[in-house]
Amino acid sequence: MKILFITPLLPHPCVDHASAFSEHKMIRYLSERHDVSLVSFVCSDKERKLAKDMREYCRRVETVRLPKGGLRKLWVRSNLLTLTPMSISNSCCREMRNMIRSFAKKEKFDIVQMEHAPMGQYVSEIGDSATVIRVHDLVFVTARRHANRLRHSRKKVEWFIESLVSRWYESRQYAKFDFVLAVSEKMKDVLLDCNSSLNVLVIPPGVDIPDRRNLHWNGKGKNLIFMGAMWRRENVESVLYFYRNVFGLIRKAVPDVNLHIVGGSPSREITNLADDSSVKVTGYIGDLSDYYLKCDVSIAPMRIAGGIMCKVLDAMAFGLPVVTTSQGNEGVGAEAGKEIFVEDDPEGFADRTIELLQDGQLRKTISDNALDFIRRNFSWEHTISKLESLYRKCLL
Repeated sequence: MKILFITPLLPHPCVDHASAFSEHKMIRYLSERHDVSLVSFVCSDKERKLAKDMREYCRRVETVRLPKGGLRKLWVRSNLLTLTPMSISNSCCREMRNMIRSFAKKEKFDIVQMEHAPMGQYVSEIGDSATVIRVHDLVFVTARRHANRLRHSRKKVEWFIESLVSRWYESRQYAKFDFVLAVSEKMKDVLLDCNSSLNVLVIPPGVDIPDRRNLHWNGKGKNLIFMGAMWRRENVESVLYFYRNVFGLIRKAVPDVNLHIVGGSPSREITNLADDSSVKVTGYIGDLSDYYLKCDVSIAPMRIAGGIMCKVLDAMAFGLPVVTTSQGNEGVGAEAGKEIFVEDDPEGFADRTIELLQDGQLRKTISDNALDFIRRNFSWEHTISKLESLYRKCLL
């Protein structure tokens, strides 16, 4: 089959975003049996150079620089008045529209797969090809949760309007596709609640299961890890919440505990945490293996989430027990208390983390159960098989 991927972030392992890594793997596996092309936004000249690496898997690769600037931010906000969500306007680009239109005119693709909600606005340029959109998170759910977290302010009103506009926009936009791919059953239910006519299938992201696993199961542990792109507000707020409300409780029981914050482009609020000698802020790390292998517990104290947490899946695959919140486990769906620990209040989150740090056998039990869960539900073989089955269905 001839497949065209259209992505808002360059699908490359050196781009600091979990979905970019996942999309890279998906394209790589599909390229073994299919003719794959790629059109993607890039954020810098460095990313444009990295795009050349994708020619190993893609017959044709084209990139478009994502517009930025102060005036554009004002334009993005003003578009709320036209019932266009800010997240959609932020990815609106004439050059991208012309690029996709050119691709569609020059050759016929069997499947055009768009990644993330903002790219759905370009579906009208596709022509006769079968169209699929993979929804990583629901814009209106994330916006609503942002609004709920804020006290009364201009930002709160802005996020509230964004949530209302996004719900209306997403339910209409996804109806233009032959199929909508949800990453979890929970997301599928929410999508169908918005628009029962949508053709929604659940295809979870794949996870690599490394050859080496974390074996820090003897005695007490002292190293916690939070992994995520630290330019994303959701991750910043989660780390700040943990440090201010949970970390001190853990230190009372485990005085020598260390918190490793691993992820690119950390904000000033995050880098300032490194003034505490117990906190290590790494910035971007190309190969996360060493950090996963040297730490004892992975934390994902997510306060705002709208999809599936790849950081949770990756930690499980590496053998790290995970402590998260209800939102952090929402798309993952692991069994609390058996495959993962789920706590929403600071005291409970601290207690579960302390238990894992102090009990090596408990770490091993949770880790083993979590790995079985990953193998059953998130293997790449399972994901690619379901995706190819969908493609064949599109062509009937």
